[in-house]
Amino acid sequence: MRRWPRRVLVATNVVVAVTLIAAGSVYGYVSWRFGQINRVTLPSLFRGGHSDPPGQPMTILIVGSDSRAGITGSDTQAFGSAAQVGGQRSDTIMLLHIDPKSTRATLMSIPRDLWVPIPGKNYQQRINTTFDNGPDLLVRTIKQDLGIDVNHYIEVNFNSFRDVVNAVGGVKQYFPTPAKDSFSDLNIPNAGCYTLNGQTALQFVRARHYEYFQNGRWHVEGESDLARIKRQQQFIKKMIAKAQSSGLTNPLELNRIIGGVTNNLTVDSGFSQNLMLSLAKRFRSLAPDSMPTITLPNTPTTIQGNAVLLLKQPDAGLTIANFVGAPQPSSTSTTRPAAPPNVHPADVRVAVLNGSGRPGEAGRAELALQRQGFVVTRIGSANNFGYTQSVIRYAPGAEGKAQLLASVVQGSTISAQPDSSIVGADVVLITGQSYTGISAVQTPGSSTSAPPTSRGQATTVPPVTPPTTAFALPGAPPGFTPPAGC
Repeated sequence: MRRWPRRVLVATNVVVAVTLIAAGSVYGYVSWRFGQINRVTLPSLFRGGHSDPPGQPMTILIVGSDSRAGITGSDTQAFGSAAQVGGQRSDTIMLLHIDPKSTRATLMSIPRDLWVPIPGKNYQQRINTTFDNGPDLLVRTIKQDLGIDVNHYIEVNFNSFRDVVNAVGGVKQYFPTPAKDSFSDLNIPNAGCYTLNGQTALQFVRARHYEYFQNGRWHVEGESDLARIKRQQQFIKKMIAKAQSSGLTNPLELNRIIGGVTNNLTVDSGFSQNLMLSLAKRFRSLAPDSMPTITLPNTPTTIQGNAVLLLKQPDAGLTIANFVGAPQPSSTSTTRPAAPPNVHPADVRVAVLNGSGRPGEAGRAELALQRQGFVVTRIGSANNFGYTQSVIRYAPGAEGKAQLLASVVQGSTISAQPDSSIVGADVVLITGQSYTGISAVQTPGSSTSAPPTSRGQATTVPPVTPPTTAFALPGAPPGFTPPAGC
């Protein structure tokens, strides 16, 4: 019998549940349903006291358990029975940071293969192994090794995910090529738009050996769990959008979804019904595309013969600081990087996003960049208008192009960070409040010091959450955009 890999997407269920619960005046029914949720006591959770401070930001740990407990029938053939696949693993680990006052939410994925010291143990191991000893050790590990306080805990399983996908009538996904994964049993015979039901969606989001057919042969995606994380994050947004558009004020539809979630959900004992309903009401208008999704920066290595991931510093530390909203450090001067040799503006395709909220800023930046010879592929608005500093994101291999762009962007010190999800451009410029314009391209050897800002000092900031960029599966041509409605 084939042993299936132990993977599951979970965060979808949590965010979708929040969205659905808020729909219509059904809070009495929902409160009754929420009484059916399984609860567990975790001593290591942080709540700033004995209860959650009203309206304060919080971080929720979302874990996907691959436990086979409770599965029956054909599922035992697909996933293996509890006797065949014992125990449980946290192969999907996400942190959801929410700020009720600003109604902002950010989702950060932690790779399952991240190599970390285990609290109370005299060894290091992959972070997903901590779940073998229960969720409290995972919470302690995140606190000790990442410096992130966790306020609440949510755990879901295979059945919860499938039930929600089926309840909303499936989720559409466009495949630019035929695709397969012989381990998750994903099988897409032709390119096109597919409506994934609970089972096929599970096969899609669990795939760690994704292959696509192009130019007459099969290609391996290659990034394994990191590529899977991107698919999961994209699927979460599709799921929320589908749930919001399904008109789920119908009690029968709502019953199917909430019943599927609550019957297979475990939360910490301090995650009260009142808090859940309060958050649901506050975030009922959350736009999926406005929710930033990031992955903790990492670098691959081999330890004791195991292919694992290490935190990529200083990127990881700065990303965590930005994720939890830590204060931004400052410095007293601004130095623009020199234009790199052998990189010319005509070689750089730029997407410009307005992150400050100032009317017409993206259009003005477009004209200024074009005057310097840059190729602007599109302009638009960033995922929010709260950017204090300007940010440059760059596609893999486009470091030199990002450096050239950074050399002409004026304002206080900017952040330049890689973003493998960029489509249709080499770099993305997000203008922040500090943005003051575009200067002439500096030649190597000339002065690259920019004038100080109006306040006389610059700010070195952590990398902000990457913008919402178009997602495309491997095999899609450059600049590819899925058909409308898929």
